[in-house]
Amino acid sequence: MNTIEFTAKISQGMIAIPKEYDQELQEELEVEVIVKPKRKKRLMDRLVENPVSVEGWRNLTRDEIHHREGND
Repeated sequence: MNTIEFTAKISQGMIAIPKEYDQELQEELEVEVIVKPKRKKRLMDRLVENPVSVEGWRNLTRDEIHHREGND
């Protein structure tokens, strides 16, 4: 048994097999389909993809990040 896993869009009840698997799936086979709902992106994932721009923001240096009050 050979397991192939891929994500596909369903169009009019048809699942398109990616071209990379065409050669492996030429004969009559038993196919098992598992439908998983698409996971919603977490807030942190969305922020990484679309960072919020803040006026006046500047990146801190390593020393500024690790500076503690009273440790001068």
